[in-house]
Amino acid sequence: MAQHAHVLHLAGTRLPIRDQLPCNIHQSEEEVKTMDNNPIAQLKERFSRPLDDYATRRIIFWHDKDRSFEEEFDSLNEASFRSPRTVRLAKLSNNNSFALKRSIYREHRDDDFLIYTTAEKDLSPKALEKNPLADVEIYSDHFQADFASMLQEELGAADSAVEGIRYFKTFFNAAERRQKFKRLMPNAASKSDVTIGIMSAILGATDLTTESIIKTYLLSLSSGSEPLEALGKFQADQAFATFVKQRTGYQGDLASPDDLATHLLLSALSAQLPEGSLAGLEHRFSEQHGQFCINIVQAWMADKAAEETLFDLCRRAESMCDLPNQFKDTPTSKFLDADVFPFINEVILSDLLRSMSEGADRHEETIAVSQRRKDLRWYTRVEPYFNALEQAAHIQRFQREHLQGFHYAKPSDVWNAYTTDWYLMDSLYRSFHNAFEAGKLASTDVPVSVEEGLEDLATWVERVYVNWFLEDTNSSWIAATEDQWRQTGHAEGIPRQRNFFDEFVLSGASNVKRTMVIISDALRFEVAAELRTRLEQNTNGSAKLLSMQSVFPSITEFGMAALLPHTSMKINPADGRILLDEDLPTSSTEYRESVLKKRKPRSLAIRSQRLLDARRSERKQLIGDSEFVFVYHNKIDAIGENSNTEHDVFRACDDAIDDIIALVKSARNDLGISRVIVTADHGFLYTRKPLEEYAKVSVKDAPGHVVKQGRRYMISDDINLDDPLFIKMNLEHIRGGTYTGLAPRTCIRIKKAGPGENYVHGGVSLQECCVPVIEYRNSGRGSKNFKEPSTAAFRLLPTDRRITSMVFHITLFQTEPVGGKVRPAEYDLVMVDSFDREISEVQTAHADMEMLDETERTKRIQFSLKAGVQYDSKKPYFLKCINRRTGEIWREQFQIVLAFTPMDDFGF
Repeated sequence: MAQHAHVLHLAGTRLPIRDQLPCNIHQSEEEVKTMDNNPIAQLKERFSRPLDDYATRRIIFWHDKDRSFEEEFDSLNEASFRSPRTVRLAKLSNNNSFALKRSIYREHRDDDFLIYTTAEKDLSPKALEKNPLADVEIYSDHFQADFASMLQEELGAADSAVEGIRYFKTFFNAAERRQKFKRLMPNAASKSDVTIGIMSAILGATDLTTESIIKTYLLSLSSGSEPLEALGKFQADQAFATFVKQRTGYQGDLASPDDLATHLLLSALSAQLPEGSLAGLEHRFSEQHGQFCINIVQAWMADKAAEETLFDLCRRAESMCDLPNQFKDTPTSKFLDADVFPFINEVILSDLLRSMSEGADRHEETIAVSQRRKDLRWYTRVEPYFNALEQAAHIQRFQREHLQGFHYAKPSDVWNAYTTDWYLMDSLYRSFHNAFEAGKLASTDVPVSVEEGLEDLATWVERVYVNWFLEDTNSSWIAATEDQWRQTGHAEGIPRQRNFFDEFVLSGASNVKRTMVIISDALRFEVAAELRTRLEQNTNGSAKLLSMQSVFPSITEFGMAALLPHTSMKINPADGRILLDEDLPTSSTEYRESVLKKRKPRSLAIRSQRLLDARRSERKQLIGDSEFVFVYHNKIDAIGENSNTEHDVFRACDDAIDDIIALVKSARNDLGISRVIVTADHGFLYTRKPLEEYAKVSVKDAPGHVVKQGRRYMISDDINLDDPLFIKMNLEHIRGGTYTGLAPRTCIRIKKAGPGENYVHGGVSLQECCVPVIEYRNSGRGSKNFKEPSTAAFRLLPTDRRITSMVFHITLFQTEPVGGKVRPAEYDLVMVDSFDREISEVQTAHADMEMLDETERTKRIQFSLKAGVQYDSKKPYFLKCINRRTGEIWREQFQIVLAFTPMDDFGF
């Protein structure tokens, strides 16, 4: 026997009492009447209780509309009750009310009364006007003990819900079902409430919302179950059909998941598109129910656990209605905010990929569209394609901004242009191909038009990058610098790699205890620019990006040696290795440490992986009291120089950035190093497409004896060597012989057996010889230079703050561009009422725009108010914006003024 709370109606007030009811889930109505704690027992307990203050007796009206306990009442006598007063028993009929009233007020005014009536309790003013015992009923207790009324007490339902409980008596026979109902509907106030609660309980919905009920039904139906049959078992199937019709307008076969889902999805889509957009499909949807349907679909989209089923239903609906074909020629602007179906993204992608690959100037539109779609549903399934498209749009913009060409006369001017502007094209090319590769590895569940469009766009990007950008920028660089290379072997007015130790390492080291130098093999300038941004955003320190020109050839042997302290450099004639000063070798980490110690005894050279793999205490032991710590990192070159992995070099760049950030954080947090310098031995050239024969030259084209050769350089011992196919480089500073350097012009490769030709270095292109130098300094909170990283923020643009439609838009302005100390951020936005209850779907907004132009940093977000809610124009409503990372919240007040609001009217 379990304890259950029930309610006694006393003069219209509901008061809790405790009674025992059975837990046997198979108990019937007859069994309820024979419980130990039956209605008679409950009444006896009532009359035995002390009276309330100022009360002189107790009068109870026992309402038994179904005459369920009439025999029990007839068997009672006054001796049945334990009360200090006499308990008078009376059965109310149509012709004895005045006699009973006289008995209560005159003949037995000190006695208690139990008045049995088959009339339903009704204390409404209209009913009381016709009731001779109205005054008595108002102040008396009221007791109901028929099956439905007893359940009413258990379920905490109102009197107006009893009819519904009585109708669904079969459902309520089981205690387990009663408890499930009560969890979902703890305070049923009407028959409609009871019906909604029962449907939710039978289907296993998580709550009472229409969104949950219909989603759960479709999930069950799609899994092969028969939820309609389960509803019919308890006489709830017709109510459910009415419910679905009233909410969605669907009147078809409820046993067909495809038909129901198609109607639901198309009706939802109709709420997002201009009127008439679904012409020809009118029999498949209900535009007037679109607002209810969009609420259902958007709530379903937010349920990650059920996303795959919704996706499958969307795909089947797309196929049934041939939606991709119907919308293939629709302008993107028409469904820019629509996200019910996955095909919408794919139609947009197909259009933009095709036209961009054909050279159409759509970069502004493409960037805006990509930014908008990023905030909508189904985006993650095609994210690589949109990323590639957006990078291609930026490439197109870069090309449009540089149509005048790349013309500078001085090497330093070319260098400054590259390190402040031109390098962005290298970064865009890398970002495009990272997205391109991700797209190839992504789900194949995209139309052929999208896959082919991406391939065509990659061909266009390659043509722009190789035939225009690399060719023109490096032609400008060579034209400005070739004479100086021939005369001195370097460009004037640009820091030189040979002076790195003195000009970068020692300069500024006097005010710190220890300096760490991270040398990442092949970390080219544009990768270092991203690294610098990431360091600023993810640490409290500041990072300054500088550059220097590499030695020639721009290969590891020469670059690593040039970064060490030295006065002279030599090629060992026996094996071609590079020696410094007193013929000190430099080909290994151990050799490099020996060179460092010659200049600075408290120096250490260590491989990065050894430092990263060590525990914190071990790291301290490894570093000891070293004043200069040179850390050698090789992620990019190791991947690029392997012909089997060279096409993964851009992914290796991302990995290198992650590694270096980890090294910087370890230096700061574990080793107490506040100054870190990051640099490289050389950069690299990479192009995705195989080279045509015209982009290659043979070593046979260069006369003279070749001492050392790669795909981008040659070193000859013939000082008089000269050939128009090559750039001549003065190498008089190299000891051990008389040498001349030769480099192919622009980005041409030298034919050579060995590793691949797509990833190369050694030449004089800006991508190869522009070596980055990042100087990072950690700033404590007390430092005057301290600036804590922040997240990009949104501000609501001016508006009258009035909402006049169920579907409406807001415009957000990103106050700062992402970069430096400003991190990208994600926000959740939702409309709420004054009690913080959500009245719209939750929308996502990405604050990740890097554009300096403020007019480009805006977002237009679409919301749909929840249908079935009565909005009050006199009450405040709020746009609530939540930073996902920090949890910070801001609100803007709105007024909702609607001419008509769809309301709940289920017809039961």
